[in-house]
Amino acid sequence: MPVHGAWPSCAWFCSTPTSSFTSIETCACPPFRRTPHTVTRRDFFHDLYGLGASLGSIALTSMLSSARAASPPRPHVAPVRAKQCIFLYMEGGPSHLDTFDPKPRLARLHLKEFQRGGEEQSAMSSGKRYYVQSPFSFRQAGDSGAWLNTRWEQLAGVADEICFYRGLQGLSVNHPTANYHINTGNRFGGDPALGAWVNLGLGTENANLPGFVVLPELSYPQGGPANWSNGFLPTGFQGTALRPQGSPLLNIRPPSTIDRTQQRSNLDFLGQLNRRHAERHPQHAELEARMQNYELAFRMQTQVPDLVDLSTETKATRSLYGIDHPRTDNLGRRCLLARKLVEKGVRFVQLYASTWDSHDYIAKAHGSLIDSVDRPIAALITDL
Repeated sequence: MPVHGAWPSCAWFCSTPTSSFTSIETCACPPFRRTPHTVTRRDFFHDLYGLGASLGSIALTSMLSSARAASPPRPHVAPVRAKQCIFLYMEGGPSHLDTFDPKPRLARLHLKEFQRGGEEQSAMSSGKRYYVQSPFSFRQAGDSGAWLNTRWEQLAGVADEICFYRGLQGLSVNHPTANYHINTGNRFGGDPALGAWVNLGLGTENANLPGFVVLPELSYPQGGPANWSNGFLPTGFQGTALRPQGSPLLNIRPPSTIDRTQQRSNLDFLGQLNRRHAERHPQHAELEARMQNYELAFRMQTQVPDLVDLSTETKATRSLYGIDHPRTDNLGRRCLLARKLVEKGVRFVQLYASTWDSHDYIAKAHGSLIDSVDRPIAALITDL
């Protein structure tokens, strides 16, 4: 998977997702550095089993978690170099052998049978398997000499802006669990997504917009909204999905019979009722998060319509992203919107492009998909 490594605004992917109880546990990747007060999962169980922690420490951890859940989102970790992140997720996923990682030896082994041994048995293990050479040709690009499929015409021009990581391994043969794993670090889902952790760690720069925004296709990725879940973090850290067609958020505008003053009055009255209920039932921390969501939705009414309006962009910019071209318009619009979102202070934006699940028709399907994303991705890197 290519990683665009320009800071502070970048398209970045951490290949070793981890999780912790109180903050982001760092891997070898540059954006996050572990701080002295971090309590990681490994540290917790070391204390629990190695040092004989009492049940009281477990209760304290639970109490602290509840207290955090009732608190509004705020920055949580030490300063870092990365300020914002745009995560382009090619769902499906792209064959590394046919995109950025050529294997010349496959030409000599083409259509020879091989035996699959020493692996976990699954539905994918049955039947005979054969080596298959890539139907694509490759070339080196940039001063780095990076190998790219020749269909990557525009991306080749920014090859030196990309870090190609070839050490990623997948543990799932099913799409939903694989999506959960790459987004949350947990194949079974339920944990906070990467964007939720970034939102927790860095907070938001714009109180009128969510800190974590998702730009999906018309159909959601396999596994659904759990791919951008807040998990066990407060609800305010979950991703907010903007629809690719029509209104980006349903009911973002009030009915014509209700003006903004009246809407503000209604929201204040609802807030009074909710706060009264929250005081009587302090154990229901979710209500506080719901109240915050109402307020955020009200503020977003003044920001979102202008954000998604791309008519103010110059003709040159629209052409750069491939907007109004049938093949590239879909992702081009969302890549441009991602740029505008980070300009407005959104911390983490995730885009989905699908589906790369090409199976036996790699040449036709991957070729078409590369053509549809090549210009928008290269444009985003150039524009940043």
